Amino acid sequence: MEFTKDFYEDEVRNGFYIPGIMKRCWAAAIEILLELDRICKKYDISYYIDYGTLIGAKRHGGFIPWDDDIDISMNREDFNRFAEVVEKELPPELSFNSLEKSRDYDNVIACLGFHDISLDDQRLRKYHEFPYMNAIDICINDSIAKNAEQENLRESKILVLSKLLKHVLEEDCSGKSFEKTMNLVESTLQVHFNRKEALKPQVYRLLNKFCKEFEGEKGRKDLYAWIPGAMQFKQYYYPQEDVFPLSTICFEGISFPAPKNVDKILRIEYGDYETPNISGGAHNYPYFHRYEKNFIDLLGGEDKWHFRYRFKKEDLIHEKKENIRDMVFSVLRTLGQEEEEMKSREEDYNYLQTVLADLQTTALTIGNTIEQHLGENTETVALLSSYCEILFQAYEKTQRGDSPKEELIALKEKRLECEKTLKKEWKKTMLILLDKAKNFSSIEGFYQKMLEREDWKVLLMPIPYCYRRGNGELMDEEFDLEDFPKDYTYVDYKTYAFDVMLPECIVMNSPYDSCNMVHSIDPFFYSSNMKQYTKNLLYIPWFVTKDVEWGAEEDGKAIVMMDYYACQPALAHADYSFVQSEVMRKAYIEKLTEFTGEEFRAEWEKKIIAAGSCLLGQEKELTRHVLDCLEI
Repeated sequence: MEFTKDFYEDEVRNGFYIPGIMKRCWAAAIEILLELDRICKKYDISYYIDYGTLIGAKRHGGFIPWDDDIDISMNREDFNRFAEVVEKELPPELSFNSLEKSRDYDNVIACLGFHDISLDDQRLRKYHEFPYMNAIDICINDSIAKNAEQENLRESKILVLSKLLKHVLEEDCSGKSFEKTMNLVESTLQVHFNRKEALKPQVYRLLNKFCKEFEGEKGRKDLYAWIPGAMQFKQYYYPQEDVFPLSTICFEGISFPAPKNVDKILRIEYGDYETPNISGGAHNYPYFHRYEKNFIDLLGGEDKWHFRYRFKKEDLIHEKKENIRDMVFSVLRTLGQEEEEMKSREEDYNYLQTVLADLQTTALTIGNTIEQHLGENTETVALLSSYCEILFQAYEKTQRGDSPKEELIALKEKRLECEKTLKKEWKKTMLILLDKAKNFSSIEGFYQKMLEREDWKVLLMPIPYCYRRGNGELMDEEFDLEDFPKDYTYVDYKTYAFDVMLPECIVMNSPYDSCNMVHSIDPFFYSSNMKQYTKNLLYIPWFVTKDVEWGAEEDGKAIVMMDYYACQPALAHADYSFVQSEVMRKAYIEKLTEFTGEEFRAEWEKKIIAAGSCLLGQEKELTRHVLDCLEI
């Protein structure tokens, strides 16, 4: 399956941040599902997408933004046929697991996928550069007993077994409570567990036996169920007429089988499924986090792993350099100091002649510097010429033995006029770095507001970026210049002399530097490098999310996702980062403090500014906050 390149990029859906590595996880899961779909079509086996995947298709047209896997369902009869043919049909990198196949398998849900971490080029290319293990879940629906008494008996047995499973899942398999439960289960269900073997597969095999109890002619034909649901005290009963004949539904742009009555099935499973609910907290989300250490080891150790930011307190240090404009204004202020000193020694003509000659040389140097940067015929250079004439007049007076008192007063007036005019002619420079054209709306309103300022020259600089392979290698360079609005002027990154220009402010909207597994701007433009070329490095995010309330259980997954955009290099290297709201400011501060340690809380409280976002129509507020920080 081919996806467009931007499918793999970090994205915000329904206010939830989805990192690019999750998008690759999704793409890999779809690829596995397509293999299953191919096999099922070949052998006329029925299956359909279900649970969170079905909700996603119905409500979002694809994955639920905070989901990280694919669920399908099969009736037991179809599952048995699938299990008979699947292994001879699978490509070598995929495997199928179920309780029927392996005594060591320990889940009532079967799965199909790859179950190892790999940097094999061929597998990475086929499965969209996703290196971690990935599998789709296959839920098996079973027949209902023909009479209620038999069904109630099965449910009661499953509920007894669930007491033991609870101990197993919580790894609480010792002590009096466990032994009491074990004895109860064995005596009630007339079974014996082998204490020398792993207990979890044994419990699931027994559960699976109960699920299949009414296969074939023993069960009803008009109703079936997801039997293990009884362990959660909710039996999922599915009327045959609401499932078959199957329909189709679009999932991430691809048609897959779905129940005949999607709405009915989802209401059986979830009730009000139409209202998004980020349930489950952050436990084990995303699932591939638990395999990161294995991946790092496969790469060759921490030194080869660049995709997690490792904070150092030195990153907070920003040694600021003066640019040529700063130096010119500094020299002009020095002229003022010399003027004041001459006033205090206006009768010391030898001293005055020496200083006046030096000031003449200095003023000429300033004029030449201004012409080099602003061109000829500026008003400031004309005023400096007048300043030099006054210096010459003062010098002539001292030679005649006359006091240049009036000229010294005139010098100050002319210099102050020069400074005022120069501020208009030689504006402070703000350079805005842009990588993806589609994210320009996050900064465009701010740019337009800054254009209204008389004291700032604002430049837009599109910069190159590239995608990464699954092993971290950079792919071919991308450059979106032609996709940016045509009514703006852009600066060529190839010819801009950063070390000479040293703009007063550089604005970034990519926080990752090298710490994004899917995407990278050109390394020259990493925040760690950019801060050496400016006095003010600012970060304005390219996105907004739903406000994340720190500590709220329903925001648990969103807080985990902050690892991918808050715990990033630009937040440390930038002098200020401007986030969308006060609620998000608190979340950033708490997340970064948790990440770096309590001793750095004050740094984050200073650096993180609640300023609004252009994406929320708050460019005026954002601009005001930025200017307030630049004036500090």
